[in-house]
Amino acid sequence: QDVEELVSVKDAVLSCATAEDKDGWQYLFLVKNPTLRSRLALRCLDKWPLDACLEILAYCISDSGVTDELKASLQSRKKELQVYQKILNVQNEPLWNDWQDLRNTCTDDPQAVMNIILKAKDYELCEEWGHLYPVPREDLISLHRDHLLHLLDMGDMEKALQLLQRIEDPGICLAISEQSLDQHPNLAASHFLADYLTAHFYANLTTARRNEIQALYMGSKVLLTLPELSRVNYFHLSSRPLLMLEQLLMNMKVDWVAVAVQTLHQLLAGQEIGFTVEDIDDLLSKYAEKALNFPFALKEKRSGDCPWQCCFSLGEEGPVLPPESFHHPRDRSLQQNLFPQEFVPPEKPPPKQQWIPDDTETICMVCKTERFTMFNRRHHCRRCGRLVCSSCSTKKMAVEACRENLSRVCDQCYSYYNRE
Repeated sequence: QDVEELVSVKDAVLSCATAEDKDGWQYLFLVKNPTLRSRLALRCLDKWPLDACLEILAYCISDSGVTDELKASLQSRKKELQVYQKILNVQNEPLWNDWQDLRNTCTDDPQAVMNIILKAKDYELCEEWGHLYPVPREDLISLHRDHLLHLLDMGDMEKALQLLQRIEDPGICLAISEQSLDQHPNLAASHFLADYLTAHFYANLTTARRNEIQALYMGSKVLLTLPELSRVNYFHLSSRPLLMLEQLLMNMKVDWVAVAVQTLHQLLAGQEIGFTVEDIDDLLSKYAEKALNFPFALKEKRSGDCPWQCCFSLGEEGPVLPPESFHHPRDRSLQQNLFPQEFVPPEKPPPKQQWIPDDTETICMVCKTERFTMFNRRHHCRRCGRLVCSSCSTKKMAVEACRENLSRVCDQCYSYYNRE
């Protein structure tokens, strides 16, 4: 009994030294009573340096004599101080003298602290910090969205799913998933998000949004059926599978189309996403009809057979049609084809984004006769950016800013720069 009283007196003296001395944390290790030691630690932490605090807390938690309730309080403070430690480690320039200064800033200006963590792209740390201090809803959504996109960009789908599962508010989880999808991430990420939204929030989505997400899901499935190296060429159409199918048809990827159609047929069973199997069949029928519409040039006819023979005279370089014979607008169009003005290319080759778009022209811009079809493909002249047929783009030449040594150009550009 005397020994116990002596221990109690010793603990009391050490407790006073712990509470009064600036370096009192050192005396805390000598306190025998685990409850007294733990309560003193929780009471005096604010006065001690960070490393000492973490060491004392770990020592108190490891004592089996500490009650569960007290141990939970110790662990909570330890987690808080570990977050401060991580934040102090990610700052490029020392902004706080100690963890106490940092804690005050977290209370007075939480946005500044969060910006420093986000600048370091330590999203997990930002999430841990968000559990300690209230974050506005919009900032929280933005934080989780950036974290989710970071994980998806790294290809860590398991951690991305765990992040979404940790978010307790379903409204925030839905907003994060939709906003991430709107950022148009890579193929695997888009597929993950479309799959997650369809599986977890199907009933919460508007019909238009539901169709959009379902179309993206199907489009990404179709994209995955294409050869890996070619997917990048069709990725921008992943949310429009029907248009992707049409692009494949225009590029004569018949084998790829067959697999894509089979995939879409399977996915469309019982689904409503804005287009149907009948729409696919109509598209296939349209291009099947186009495939049979072969363009052809009029062959030179024998003397006496040509209906224009009365209008032609034979010159040294072939038949010549007198310009004054053109009176009808259609005739003037023919005159322009037979007697075109010399084409002058632009001063500098236009960048790719300024080339004539594929869907704006149906006829070759050089010969004005060849119609583009499934088998008569468009080609872009690298020098002028116009759409031309294969017959009018048989030449190659060096073009400024083009990576190729010799680039495909239209015959008019080639002739302009290679005049004798």
